[in-house]
Amino acid sequence: MVLLLLAFWGPGVPLQPVRTVVLLDQSPSAREAVWKVGPSLSLPGAQYVAFASGAAQVASPSARRLDLGEGTRLQEALRKAQQLRPDRIVLVSDGLFQDQPEPIGIPIYSLHQPPSPNLSLSLLGPALPARGQTIEVRAVLESTASVGARLTLDGPAGRLVRDLRLEPGRSSLGYRFRLDGPAAVTARVESPLGLDQARLELSPTDSIRVWVLGDKALARYLKAQGFTVEERREVSLPIRAEVVALGVGARDLSVAELDALQSFLNQGGSLLWTATPRGLFFGGWERSGLAESLPVEPVEEPGGVGIVLVLDVSGSMLEADKLGLAVVGSLELIRSARPQDYIGVVVFSDRPRWLFRPRPMTEQGRKEAESLLLSTSAGGGTMIRRAYLEALNALESVPTDSKQVIALTDGLAADVTPDLFDAARQAAPKIKTSTVAIGADADRQFLRELAQAGGGTFWDVPSPQDLPRFFLEEAQRAFRREALEGSFPVSVRPHPVTRATRPPALSVILPAKTKPWAQTLLSSGEGTVLAVGESGRGRVAALATDLSRSWLDWPGTSALVAELLRWLSQTPARPRVQALREPEGLRVLLEGQFERPSLQAGGLTVSLAPTGPLRYEARLPRDTVGQAVIFENEQPRLRLQLPSLPEWRLEDGRENLRRLSEASGGRLLEQVSELKGLPSRKDFSLQWPLIALALGLFLLERYLERRRAQNP
Repeated sequence: MVLLLLAFWGPGVPLQPVRTVVLLDQSPSAREAVWKVGPSLSLPGAQYVAFASGAAQVASPSARRLDLGEGTRLQEALRKAQQLRPDRIVLVSDGLFQDQPEPIGIPIYSLHQPPSPNLSLSLLGPALPARGQTIEVRAVLESTASVGARLTLDGPAGRLVRDLRLEPGRSSLGYRFRLDGPAAVTARVESPLGLDQARLELSPTDSIRVWVLGDKALARYLKAQGFTVEERREVSLPIRAEVVALGVGARDLSVAELDALQSFLNQGGSLLWTATPRGLFFGGWERSGLAESLPVEPVEEPGGVGIVLVLDVSGSMLEADKLGLAVVGSLELIRSARPQDYIGVVVFSDRPRWLFRPRPMTEQGRKEAESLLLSTSAGGGTMIRRAYLEALNALESVPTDSKQVIALTDGLAADVTPDLFDAARQAAPKIKTSTVAIGADADRQFLRELAQAGGGTFWDVPSPQDLPRFFLEEAQRAFRREALEGSFPVSVRPHPVTRATRPPALSVILPAKTKPWAQTLLSSGEGTVLAVGESGRGRVAALATDLSRSWLDWPGTSALVAELLRWLSQTPARPRVQALREPEGLRVLLEGQFERPSLQAGGLTVSLAPTGPLRYEARLPRDTVGQAVIFENEQPRLRLQLPSLPEWRLEDGRENLRRLSEASGGRLLEQVSELKGLPSRKDFSLQWPLIALALGLFLLERYLERRRAQNP
C-alpha cells in the first residue's frame, strides 16, 4: 500500500538530459543583436534552428543565415523545432512577428533582443479614387531612433524634397495631385540608418479593361472616362478584359471567336452590343450562337422579301460535300428570314422538283422548310432551264415588293437557251436574278450573263466551305434592318446605370424591343434604346443607337456609358476585394453584387457596411494577418490574403514574447545568464516501477500465505 501511495504521488529522479531547441531570429530587424549574443547561447546537447521567413536547422548558435527571407514567421520555426521533439524551446528574438504563432504544447523560454535602429517608408493612398479627383498620397515614416533624413517624392505634381528631423515614432507628409488617369508616386528616404524606397500605383476606379470591336465613338467616350480601352479587330484567347463591346457583326467573326465570347460570358465576363452600321441586328447577332444572350430582339418591320432558291442537286454536288454545305447555307437563309418574308426552294438535276413553294417564314413555316431541306439528296444531270422558269412564275404571285431568284450550280447546264435570258430581262427589275458558281467546274460565263440579264449579282464561291458564310451574308443583304432617323425622345427608368441621367432625344434608333428576361433602362415610345440583363455568369447590354450619330452634343454621353461599363464589369462571378494596411488598422474594400456580406479573419466576424453602389467596407485590428473570407448568406464567396505586418514596427516586442512564453508554460528571461539556471536534466518518473514493485510484493504475499495454508 505504501508503494502504491508513492506511485500515485509520482516521484521522479533527475536522470535524463533535457532536450533543448534554440530558435535564433535572423530576420533583418533582429539578426545583428542575435549574432552578437550567439556565442553565449551554447547549451549542452542543444539543437539550433535559425529562422526568418523560413526556418532551417543550423550547427551552432553562431551560424549566420541570410537566405531565409526578409520577414519574421515564427510559426514555421516552431513547426521545425517540434520535429526535433524537444522538452523545451529557447526563443531568441526581438518579438516582432509577422504572423500569429500558436502554442505547440512545449514550454518556450524567451530572450528578448532589441531590434536594430531603422527608418521605414511606406506610401498610403486613397481607396478607390475617382477620375478627376484631387487626392493625397501620404508618405508614412516610422523611426525607431532620433535621426535626420531627406525625403524625396516624385509623381504627377512634380518633385517634392523635404529635410526632416525624426524622433522615435510615426510621422507623415502629404503629396497632393489631381488624378486624371493611371498614375504612380515614388518615394525615397535617405538617413544614417540607410536607404528605403516605396512606389504606389493608382488608377481611377473606372479604369476597367474593355475590348472594343468596331465602334470608334464608344472607344473615344470610354477613354475620356479613364477606362483601359483596347481597340481590336479580332477576339483572341485569353480575353484580358472585363467587358467586350461589339460594334461588329456576327458574320465578321469566326466560329472560334463566337465560341470564345460565349465562354467568356459563361465565366463571368460581360458583353455590350451597339447599333453601329455593322453591329447588333445589322450584323445578324439575333441569328448567331449568342442570340439567347442578346437582351433585345428586332421589331418586325412592315413589308417582306420573296426569295426562291434554285438549287443544283446533280450527282456532281456530292463531291466535297457541296450539297451538304449548300443545305447548311440555305438553312441560314431560312433562319434569318422574318415572318413576313417568303422563301421557296426548287431543286434540279435531270428535271425540276419543288422542295417547297414560296411560303411565309412563320415559326411553323420555318420548321417545315428546314425539315424538307435536310431530306435533300443528289443524283442525275444538270438541267436548270425549267427550274429557273418555274421560280420566276412562282414569284409572280408572292405578295412582297422585293423579289429575287438565287440560282446555284457547280457544273455546266445542258439546256441553256436564249429564252432563259429573255425571261430574266422581262422579269427584271420586279424580280431580280442572282447566280452562284460553286467550285472550279461551274459555268461562270453562263451564270454571269444570267445575273446581268436579271439585274442581279453574280457570286463566285470557289471553295464549297465558304457556302454557309455566303448565305449568311446574302441573308443580311436580303433581310436588312433599317434604322430610323429623326428625333426620338428618351424615357429613363431607375437603375444604378441611369441615376441622374436625363438624355436628350436620339437622332437615330434601331427598332428593337426588350426580351422578357431583360430590363429596359432607356426607351423611346414602344422601342428599346438600352436594355441590360444577366446571362451565364456574366452581364449583357444592348444599345439600339449609333453613338457616332446620336447624342453628339450631349455632355452626359461619356458619364452614361461609363456607368453602364461599371455595372457590366461588376458581375457576380467577378467581384473585387482589396485590403489596405493603414496606421489605424486594416481596411477591407469590397466591390460587387452582394446581399449583406460579412468578413471573417483572425477569429473575428465583421459585417461589411455599404459605402456606395456595389461597394462595401470593413475594418480589422491592425495586427490581423493571414487569410480573410467574404461570406454571403453564410456561404463563402471570396478568399483574400491579408497584407503582412511590416518587419520593423513601433510595437513592444518584449511584451509579445512574455505573452507567448507564459501561454506555453515557459517564461521570459531577462538575461542570457539565466539560461544556465535552467534545469539540465529532467526527472525519470518512478511511477510505473513503483506500481510494478507493489504488484510483485502483492503476488509474493499471496504466494506465501498459500504456502502457510498448505503447511500448517
